[in-house]
Amino acid sequence: MSWQQRTVRDEAPSPHVSPPHRRTRPPAVAVCRWVRERRMSTQDPARTRSKNIERKEEMSFLRSPARRCVLRVTGALIALLLVAAASPAYTFTARAGSGQKVSGQAVSGKPPAGLQRAADQMVADGAPGVIIVSRLGHHVSHVVAGLADQATGQPMQVQDRVHIGSITKTFVATVALQLAAERRLSLDDSVQKLLPGVITGHGYHPARITIRQLLQHTSGIRDYLDDPVFQTVQGLAETWRPQQLVDIALRLGSPVHGWLYSNTNYILLGMIIQKVTGQSPVTEISHRILVPLGLRDTSFPLTSTQIPGPYAHGYYGSLDVTNAVNPSSAWTAGAMISTVGDVARFYRALLADRLLPPAEQRELLATIPVDDTGELFAEHYGLGIYSVQLSCGTAWGHDGGWPGGFKTIAYTSRDGSRQAVMVYNDFKMSEPPPAGTGTAAFQRDEKKAMEIAFCGEPTQS
Repeated sequence: MSWQQRTVRDEAPSPHVSPPHRRTRPPAVAVCRWVRERRMSTQDPARTRSKNIERKEEMSFLRSPARRCVLRVTGALIALLLVAAASPAYTFTARAGSGQKVSGQAVSGKPPAGLQRAADQMVADGAPGVIIVSRLGHHVSHVVAGLADQATGQPMQVQDRVHIGSITKTFVATVALQLAAERRLSLDDSVQKLLPGVITGHGYHPARITIRQLLQHTSGIRDYLDDPVFQTVQGLAETWRPQQLVDIALRLGSPVHGWLYSNTNYILLGMIIQKVTGQSPVTEISHRILVPLGLRDTSFPLTSTQIPGPYAHGYYGSLDVTNAVNPSSAWTAGAMISTVGDVARFYRALLADRLLPPAEQRELLATIPVDDTGELFAEHYGLGIYSVQLSCGTAWGHDGGWPGGFKTIAYTSRDGSRQAVMVYNDFKMSEPPPAGTGTAAFQRDEKKAMEIAFCGEPTQS
C-alpha cells in the first residue's frame, strides 16, 4: 500500500467514528499517494523561472491522495551506528541465527522461466529499471532490467538501495508487537493513556482509539498527507516534527468510518514506541531487527535526502526526484531505505516466527478484508502486514510507494518457502491514468512478474 486509503468491508465501525467516508482520487496527476513526493528536487536549485513553472506542472501529481506511498526516508543512520548510539533493554529480537542470513541454506541459480522476460517487458512498458528477487524453496535468484541512472546509463543492480516507503510499517508494527509481548504496552491501550493530550478536539475520542486500531488502520484518524501543504514541493522538502503531522491530520476533519489507510496511524505508533522505550523508533528498529538479522543495507534517515550508495535513482516520469523528499514527512510511516535482499530477509524472518512470540504472531496475522482500489491483488489487512491470494497460494507482505521515485512490493509465504520482492524506479508508473502512467498493460505485466517470481513459471492455459 502506499499512502492511500481503503475501506473495510463488513467491518463494524469504531465507537467514536462518524458516517462512512471514502476518499476518491482527484483527477489531478497525482503520483505518490504519499504525496509522497514532496520535494521533487532540491538537486537543481539553479533552475530558471520557466523551468520552475514546467516543474510545477509536472508535480501536479502531488495533489492526489496517497496511501502506502509512505515516504522512504533516504538519509543515513545506518543500523550499526544506531546500535552504537544507545542500547535499550529488550527481550524479543531475532532468534536462532542472529547476525546470520535467514536464507542460510539458499542456493543461488537460474531464475524461474519467464521472469527475465517479464522484467524486460516492464522496462519496455516504460519503467526505467526493475529488480526482482525470487525464492522457490531453497532456490534464490534475481533478475534486473533497465537503468538505475538514466543520465549516465548505469544499469540496475540487485544490490542497489531504494526507498521502500510503507514497507516501513511492517518494521514499526513488529517493534510495537514486541513491546506488547514484553508487557510494556497492550494492544488495547488507548492513545490517551500513552500519549495524553496528543489527540484533542475535532470529534476525536483518544480514550477509545487503541494501539490495535492504529496498527490496522481502523482508528478513523485522517491522513495528514491529504493536506494541501503536502501537495507542494516546498511542503515535501520541509523538515517536520511528528506532532506537527498529527496536528495537520486532526485539522482535516472529524473521524472517518471504518477502515482507512492513514499514515497518521503509524506516526502515532512511532511516538508511542518512543514514549514507552525512551528511545527513538529508529534505534529500536535497529537494535531489535536490523542488527540481529544482519540487514546491513537497510537504514532509517531522519532528514537527509541522500541515499547511501550504491543506489538507484528515483523518477517521476522524466524528472529525477531521487533527493526531493525530506524523510521527516514520512518518519515511521515510510522513511526507510533498503535493498530487495534485505527486505526479503526481514519478511522471511518475521513469517518464520523469529521476531515475535506465538500470541503476538497471531495478532500480526489476524486480518480483515479491505477495499484498496488500484492494488495488484485483493488484500486482507492485519497489523502492518496484509495477505493476498496468488495462483499458488497465500502471500504475506506489504508494498511501499515513495514520492521520490520508487515502488516496492514484497510477498512471502507463511512458511517462508516462496518469496517475491520487486522494485521499479518510476513512481508515476505505479499509478494508473490519469494520475500516473501505469497503463493496464503495465499493471498486467507487473502482476505477471510477481506471480512468476513467487509461484514459478506460469502454467500454459
